[in-house]
Parts: sequence; C-alpha cells; structure tokens
Amino acid sequence: QSSISMADEDPINPKEYLEESCKPKCVKALLEYKNCTKRIEGDDTKHCTGQYFDYWSCVDKCVAPKLFSKLK
Repeated sequence: QSSISMADEDPINPKEYLEESCKPKCVKALLEYKNCTKRIEGDDTKHCTGQYFDYWSCVDKCVAPKLFSKLK
C-alpha cells in the first residue's frame, strides 16, 4: 500500500487562485454582463460578448501584476 505524498497532489494554479481573489474587484463589470444576459434572454440575434470581455479584462488586469511577481 503506497502512501500519497505532497508530490503526488496536483499543483495549485496561482492564476486560478488570483482570479478568484480579483473577481470581487470586478463586480461592476460582472453585473453589467449579467444584466445584459437577462435583457437579451431568448433573443438569439444579440450577444453580450463585449460585457463578457470587459469583465475578464478587469480580472486579468488585476491578476497580471500579482502573477508575474510570483513567477520571478
């Protein structure tokens, strides 16, 4: 019977961890995206791609400096 060591566990992805910590800073952009999806629900001719990318752009701008400082 082999025991599982720390080396056998999946490494923690710092980007995912940082994204979670940054999401609260981007609530306004997230709410704009959610409001858009509610507005266009059922209308297949419209999309909320701009709002979606605005949200993730906000998250990425928050994550980038923290992530690169960990990679040095």
